[in-house]
Amino acid sequence: MPFALFLRQSPARLCIAILTLLGVLLLRPPLAAHEGHDHGAVPEAVAAAAPRAEAHSDLFEVVAILQPGGALTITLDRYADNSPLDGAIVLTFDGQEVAAERQGIGLFVARHPLLERPGTLDLVFTVTAGADMDLLTARLEVPAPAAPSGSVVEFLALLRSSVVQLAIGAGLLVIGVMLGRASVRRPLPPMIDEGPTPTASGAAPQKLHAAALGILMLAIALPAGAQQALVTGEAPRRLQDGAIFVPKPSQRLLGIRTLLTEAGEASAALRMIGTLVPDPNASGRVQASQNGRLEPGDNGFPTLGQHVERGQVLAYVTPTYSAAERGSLIQNAAELDAQITILEARVRRLTTLRGTVAEREIVDAQTELAGARQRRTAIQPALSGREPLVAPVSGIVSTIRGAVGQLVDSATTVVEIVDPSRLWVEALAFDRAALERITGANATLPDGRVLDLVFMGRGLTVRQQAVPVNFRVNEPPADAPIGISVLVTLRTARAVQGIVLPADAVVRSAEGPPVVFEHATAERFIPRQVRVQPLDGTRVVVTAGLEAGQRVVVQGAALIAQVR
Repeated sequence: MPFALFLRQSPARLCIAILTLLGVLLLRPPLAAHEGHDHGAVPEAVAAAAPRAEAHSDLFEVVAILQPGGALTITLDRYADNSPLDGAIVLTFDGQEVAAERQGIGLFVARHPLLERPGTLDLVFTVTAGADMDLLTARLEVPAPAAPSGSVVEFLALLRSSVVQLAIGAGLLVIGVMLGRASVRRPLPPMIDEGPTPTASGAAPQKLHAAALGILMLAIALPAGAQQALVTGEAPRRLQDGAIFVPKPSQRLLGIRTLLTEAGEASAALRMIGTLVPDPNASGRVQASQNGRLEPGDNGFPTLGQHVERGQVLAYVTPTYSAAERGSLIQNAAELDAQITILEARVRRLTTLRGTVAEREIVDAQTELAGARQRRTAIQPALSGREPLVAPVSGIVSTIRGAVGQLVDSATTVVEIVDPSRLWVEALAFDRAALERITGANATLPDGRVLDLVFMGRGLTVRQQAVPVNFRVNEPPADAPIGISVLVTLRTARAVQGIVLPADAVVRSAEGPPVVFEHATAERFIPRQVRVQPLDGTRVVVTAGLEAGQRVVVQGAALIAQVR
């Protein structure tokens, strides 16, 4: 842009542009050295961005984080399980005591002018939580503020001299005169296409645009140390040595809990896949004894989940026959009717001759008549009657395979009834020797719930090269899905030496082997590869990779494993 056109801009835009230029010149970061020059070794990146100090005892763990402005944020947790503790903290340094202000459960803030001075502070934390009290010591390094470059220092010193100040004043006077002259409207040469004069309403957006541009240039010109001071939050991250840095605020959000490991002895376990089935003594199937057409009961067909009582009529089956079968039934019925008529007449005749004929003949005639009547009664439903389908047991309807008018046979199961309070588990065991020393068992549902099992018996016939085993479920849940696959864990009498941990403490690493996370320091977690064996549905025993006395994450390990 020619200088003449630059001077024709509005005074506000000229002022903003000049101030922006001065800001860029004053706040410009120092230039990097050329090849062959050295400005000193680059400091190694640390795990935490903000200065911090930590200390712990057998009871408490304290982390102090220095925030911008000299505020010291302190977190108080129980050392064994990493749970926040409510209490009080008194901070002592340089012979002065400062009571930390409570901000929440396990969160405190302390403020003092000494926390803004660069140097090393020896801190003493007096922690009180309930009936427990302890003293913890730590050392905090307060960093010095970022010093300006040598050229900026010299420039600022030069500005303080009286001669330079007079020169600056004269320069500002000249700039004011130039701005006054530039504010006067002057005609332009005809070769230049002059745009419309900005109105008062459009001047404000132009000023805002210029101001935003100036602020953006100032932000870009900020040195790296000033930009870093604007970032106050810290995020979990994986370090170069494989450890994982998780700040205390993030641990509170993720609900990280730990456990001090102890060596012990546990029973070895065997795992197998089983199926949740109804108790054969408390379940039943409703089937028709003959081919026919389904008809609803007096209250209609039963619905899924409906409770029925033993002997309750659920549906009816009307027999269906071909023309030949129906004709044969009618013929048999007619023959039986004729035979009954003849037998009735014979019985009446013999009865009138009682005393002249043997009593045995009268009894035989009456017996034959009764048999004929029974056969006629049995054949009547096949002609015009219907067979009721009744519930064999009391329970809940779990399956319905029928509709009005559906044709069924004797092999069709119309309704299945189960008792949800009496369930079994069928499994296949490939280790026959382990079945001789079972001390307990449980089953794990797909949603993580664990069912206690009682061993009922084993089969003698091998199925799929395995031995079938039956278990009874103690107090099964009302919504247990029948027919679903479950993970059965058998506890045997064989003892195993190791460290017992919750199953959630073991996660799969990116490489594949199982790992647990050791809580090495307050905000540092180290993955440890381990060898584990199942103990029951909720616990495992670590046989290698851990030692007693280490803090291991037992809640939130899967969340820590996702940190990259």
